[in-house]
Amino acid sequence: MAFDSAACAALPPARLIEAAAEPCPVWAAENPDRALALLFVAPRACAAVDVLVSL
Repeated sequence: MAFDSAACAALPPARLIEAAAEPCPVWAAENPDRALALLFVAPRACAAVDVLVSL
């Protein structure tokens, strides 16, 4: 199985969102809709925000 949900079941969703890595600026430029959705759910100041603003 590619994803083991049992390992993540012990943590509440808020902790999982906080523990997520910052989105890559290159990925944000290639997938602006997904990057905006990710930053809407887990807002953070990162280089991906600068890329999205420049588009």
